[in-house]
This record gives sequence, structure tokens and C-alpha cells, in this order.
Amino acid sequence: MYCKKENFPEAAYLPLTREEMKSLINGTGTPRPAIACGHWLHIDELSVEKQPVIEQLLKKYPEDMQVFYLKKPSLFGKPGDTYTWCDVPDADPSLHRTGTVGIDEESAISWDVFRQISDYVPNAEEPTMYVNAPKEDGRYRMVWFSNGPWGRLWDYRGMTNAMMDLYTNPEEIHKINRKVTDFFKVATKRGVEEAHIDAIAFGDDLGMQKGPFMSPEMFREFYFPYYKEICDYAHSLGLHVWLHCCGDARLLIPQFIEAGLDVLHPIQKYAMDEQEVVDTFKDDLTFWAGMDLQRILPFGTVEEVKQEARHFIDVFHQPKKGKMIFTLNNRIQDNVPLENFVAFIEEAYRYADEVGKKDRGE
Repeated sequence: MYCKKENFPEAAYLPLTREEMKSLINGTGTPRPAIACGHWLHIDELSVEKQPVIEQLLKKYPEDMQVFYLKKPSLFGKPGDTYTWCDVPDADPSLHRTGTVGIDEESAISWDVFRQISDYVPNAEEPTMYVNAPKEDGRYRMVWFSNGPWGRLWDYRGMTNAMMDLYTNPEEIHKINRKVTDFFKVATKRGVEEAHIDAIAFGDDLGMQKGPFMSPEMFREFYFPYYKEICDYAHSLGLHVWLHCCGDARLLIPQFIEAGLDVLHPIQKYAMDEQEVVDTFKDDLTFWAGMDLQRILPFGTVEEVKQEARHFIDVFHQPKKGKMIFTLNNRIQDNVPLENFVAFIEEAYRYADEVGKKDRGE
């Protein structure tokens, strides 16, 4: 049980092994609820005084898996570049912009530009694709592919255009989806061969605060087939598929499950009813359950943070099965007081250990 102590000499709680994490996700048992926050901690973006405290905290409380980024293709490249999403000369709109635009429109290009992009980019045979893979240490290994098909449309076209394109440019959307899916499949196979991964993950923010960006019927038409193809291929290689999806995507969850998704993040508090989601889908999904960053972590008291940590574990963890990994619901911001983040981590591990002992009858 648990990883070797010599790999984590300062750990208060040893991480779960990769086999234990697989059992947790598959619902066949786990020593305790899992905790994995590292992907959402970009420590260099936080205040300088917070950074050493959090770095030391993560040594004491190492997360239960290794999460790392695939080397991302650039949004825009120079002519001749192959590891890029757009190799059209001077296509980057920032090169010609005189005013400011919303962040969701920063990289928006026209369909005329898109049609000039070379068929072979991004080149999924890029030699350094897995340069970020860490040394194996006994934990479950997940590679993060960044944006999925919907997010890639958003990157190419900007949010305003993307919403209209669902009605006006269906053929072009399918071309984007095909490009993303083909890239993901090659990257998945290489991940098994080169980095010994256990899972792939991608982000597609399909939810707003009070519902999805598109109807279930529209998701079925444009995205379900590609999600299923990605999941089927990953499963054929023995991998899990994880999806990050902000907001209220409740109406789309049945299709996520039908497509074969294994793990869903974050079940966003105040956007979805976490108890209702668990009660409805607990047999079909594992939840990478995210601690709230809109209200509780930035503005709650230390005791409120601890209470919420216990609440999340009580809601999502299934005794004797698992199917819950505890985390943040998105990238932590500097408005979170250090004492609140420390309280969250300490209480999450303490209570997860307590729950695990209870499950085992100790």
C-alpha cells in the first residue's frame, strides 16, 4: 500500500500508487480518497512570499499522481514551423492590432486564414513532445493535452465567432475537430511508448455559470463523435480519459459518459448541485472534485475552508469504491489567503486519512 517512503522522505502521508489510483478510478477500492492539486498550482504566478511556503507544503503533502503538460504546439508559427496550430505567414492578429480586445478574441482568425493552414500541422511526431514528462516514482501518471476540440475552435476563432460558427460553418468546425482528434490519438500512443502514462486529459470549457454553451443536440452533432473516438482509442491502450469542463455542463454529462469519459473535473460549486450530480452519475464517473475558488477559498474563514474540505470528501468519496480525487476547481489565484490554502491542504489530507481508516474498519 502507498508509494515508497524513500521517494517522498518529507511526506506526512505517502501518495497512492498507480495501481491504487487505477482501482480508485475503476471503483474497485482505495485506501483513502485521493488528492491531486498540482496541475492547478502555478506557484510562479503567486506572490513571492507565498511561493516557498507552498513548495514546502507540497513536499509534506505530495499529491497522489504525477500530472504534466504535453509540450504545447504554438498558437502561431513562422512559415516552415511544424509544431504549431497555424503556420500561415503573419496570421497572428496581435501583429497588426492597434487596439485592445477581450481575452477570448486575442487569437481570432478568419476562415480564410484557417483554410491556408498546412494539413500536417501540428506535427504529432515532434521529437520533444514529451520533454516535460517527470521521472517515474510509483504514482499514477497523467498527461495534459490542453484544449480539446471545442477549446481549439475558441482559440482559432474567438468565443463570439465560435458561437455563431456552430450555425454558419459546420464543415469547418468538423475539420478542426478532425485535426485535434488525430493529433490527440498520435500523442496518446506516444505517451504510452515514451512516458508510460496511465491517462490523458484535456480541457473543454463547455459550461457557463447557468448552463452549457450549446444544446445537447448540438453537442451530439459536433463533439460527441470526436469525444468517443478519443476515449475509445485511449481505452484500447489501457488508459483513462479525464476532462476539465468549467461551469454548468449538467445537461451534457450523459453524453460524456456515453462517449467513455472516465474522470470529470470540477463539478463546479454554485454552477451545479454537487450532491445531485453524484447521486445521478456516481456509478458511471469518477469525480476530480474541485474546491471552490469563487467564494470559499478566497473569502471564507479558515474554519469555513476546513468545513468545506470535509464536505467535499463526504459528498464525493464512495466507501469501499473510491471514485473521488480531491483538487481545486481551477487555477489558484493570488486572492486566496495563504492560511486558507494551507488549511485546505492540511484538512483534506487529515480527513481523507480519517475516512480511509473508517472504510477499513480501523
